[in-house]
Amino acid sequence: MIPAKKHKQEAARLAALDSYGILDSLPEEDYDNIVALASKICGTPMSIISLIDEDRQWFKAKKGLEADETHRDLAFCAHAILQEEVFIIEDAKKDERFWDNPLVTGDLNLGFYAGVPLVGKEGLPLGTLCVLDQAPRTFSEDEKQALEILGRQVVRLFELRKKQREAEEALLREQKRHAELERFARVALKDLKAPMRNIASVTRLILADGKLALPDSKRQMMEKVLQSADRLKSMLEGLWSYNHAEDYLQEELKDIPVLPLQQHFQLAYGQKAHLEWNLPSSVYYRPKLFKVLLDELIDNSCRFAKQNMVWINVSIKESRRGYHLIITDNGPGIPEEAMGKAKELFFSETDKDKYGQPCHGIGLALLEKILLKEGGSIELSAAPKGGLTVEIKIPHVDILEAQNSTIDKEEL
Repeated sequence: MIPAKKHKQEAARLAALDSYGILDSLPEEDYDNIVALASKICGTPMSIISLIDEDRQWFKAKKGLEADETHRDLAFCAHAILQEEVFIIEDAKKDERFWDNPLVTGDLNLGFYAGVPLVGKEGLPLGTLCVLDQAPRTFSEDEKQALEILGRQVVRLFELRKKQREAEEALLREQKRHAELERFARVALKDLKAPMRNIASVTRLILADGKLALPDSKRQMMEKVLQSADRLKSMLEGLWSYNHAEDYLQEELKDIPVLPLQQHFQLAYGQKAHLEWNLPSSVYYRPKLFKVLLDELIDNSCRFAKQNMVWINVSIKESRRGYHLIITDNGPGIPEEAMGKAKELFFSETDKDKYGQPCHGIGLALLEKILLKEGGSIELSAAPKGGLTVEIKIPHVDILEAQNSTIDKEEL
């Protein structure tokens, strides 16, 4: 018996093999189908997808064999990976390299072998697709071409597996990075909120203290400090809510009577907006979150309308899949070129609203983040008669409960 020599780029070859993460993986139907087809086409009782590791050959798929691997020194495939074409042994008992090989002299009684090298993208052989028989036989040109074609299919499966693995690893890295940023943001926001509140409070006390008799120039400076502190405080509070978006989804689903909500918003915005409602008598959703959705959108319509009294229509349609909340106003709307950015974090066309309050551009981004987490959506478009239309899709309770049940099982 003459064991095969190591590949001239053995270290690189083994590294390439490891990069596919396929050694010792579970059986897969796609590979099993290929070895079955190889045996069918070539008329052999046995076929293998064999990978040549450092000291063994391991079988990813096999037909007609019981073993899962053999020592590399016994492997016909270890010779095959050193070739560029199909490696054929028509009569192993007459070949000086194999006549005394235990695979030939033992129970397997191997007489014929044909294997095509499986060459990865790096140009290095990983293993073989081979067909075997106990009886010596010839191998036709058509059978050789068929084995080469099937070998290329095996390599494509390897490459797809590798790309999927790399994508999953990249996703895990991104999720880890995102989690780290979230943790940093939470800690930073928590540590910054109190100092910003203190700055604003102290500045107000100084401005209100008549005994200080601040000159106008210093008073103006202090007022700018207060404005900046208020703006930063507002932004920090918005960011805190954005980074705690999942807290809204912990709320229980309940039947929400709509009439009290209408009365609440009429009292809150009746001096700023003419509200029209087209709603069912109740909605089954998260009460606090539903109120936040309406409040954010109605408030935005009032804050950015040029007229003193803005017209706002609020309607809900229910379908088999869930609720479709539509809020339309007759305000200035959003320019077409800015429509795609309007839901981005920190996007705002102006620093202040018409009441002089700071705009931090977090509200719509927060709503979208919350909705996306449970399969909903928020879309903006120009209203037919001018103004803005906001459409929110909320999944039906059955979908939400099924999703929550799946999450609970995964956590267990």
